[in-house]
Amino acid sequence: MKRYLISPELNWYRANFHCHTVLSDGAYTPEKVKEVYKNHGYSIVAYSDHEILLDHSDLNDEDFLALTSCEYSVTEESPSFPKIFGTDTGNWPRAKCYHFNIFAKDPHNTFQPYTSDEQFRHLKERYNGIFKGDGKRRVFSVEGANEIIKACNEAGFLVQLNHPYWSLNEREDYINLKGLWGLEILNYATELETGSEYCPYIYDDMLRNGMYNLVCTMGDDNHNHGDSVRESFGGSTFIGAKELKYDQIIEAMEKGNIYCASGRDNPPKFLSLYIEDNIIKIDCTPVTNININGYGRSDRHITAPAGETITHAEFPLREGDVYFRVSLRDEYGNNAHTHTYFVKDYIEKA
Repeated sequence: MKRYLISPELNWYRANFHCHTVLSDGAYTPEKVKEVYKNHGYSIVAYSDHEILLDHSDLNDEDFLALTSCEYSVTEESPSFPKIFGTDTGNWPRAKCYHFNIFAKDPHNTFQPYTSDEQFRHLKERYNGIFKGDGKRRVFSVEGANEIIKACNEAGFLVQLNHPYWSLNEREDYINLKGLWGLEILNYATELETGSEYCPYIYDDMLRNGMYNLVCTMGDDNHNHGDSVRESFGGSTFIGAKELKYDQIIEAMEKGNIYCASGRDNPPKFLSLYIEDNIIKIDCTPVTNININGYGRSDRHITAPAGETITHAEFPLREGDVYFRVSLRDEYGNNAHTHTYFVKDYIEKA
């Protein structure tokens, strides 16, 4: 019997989970963002403007869905990074921070469970009356971050940790976070900026330390300054649902009917992923590498012969493994990743 993890019977909608508009520090209006992303094959955009949570349901149509979302931040006041060779470049370049994207389960839920300190004071003035959080100043710490995550979860939001490299997050900053739904393993804008924001290794580190229910995502973090789409279309998350309806998309996100992929025009895609007779079977668009990653070093992979591609792979489901996830890589270096699946949930005992 086939047990689908990525089902071809679902529609797989391309989404940008991280986006900024003129409502915070972006250059495009929400309407313009919708236009350019729809024209590039996207069905979903999470409008995650800084510190401001707004309902964009007026943008929805039969082919497009706006997720009610927001990016919250808290920044270290006294950077812990040492001065290098006696120089001091000021606080900001060395200050750690947390940036969290939150996704409302109810599209009309614009209650802000957290308001930032002074970073976006102009937004508070611009949208007077919308900010309904407790107004407390948050301190950068694991404990403070967990308070934010808890408050957001209790208010009806899924919470994602964004761009850990750009945020200067060290292992001690993320390994004890509680209540996260997702980790952004590629932030396209900061990858262009730093060359180091593709971080599945951080995802694996969190998994190895018991954060098994965490999903991985990719997003653009597009600002579109200079009327440019340079930061757009590079990091996508694909969501599987019967219909492009808000409740179905949120349900799919909660159930883990998602995978993420890099690549502006033709990212590698999973066509199906299923378990049959204790065999993991993968169908995908043409790629050069298919890998199984689990608890430990990856020892299961298939690489296409030079100049060729593959579209199918099979790997035995091993009883001794705790979990597995699947990754693809195409000839252009673009990658696709599933989240984790527990072996015990799928293995059939003889």
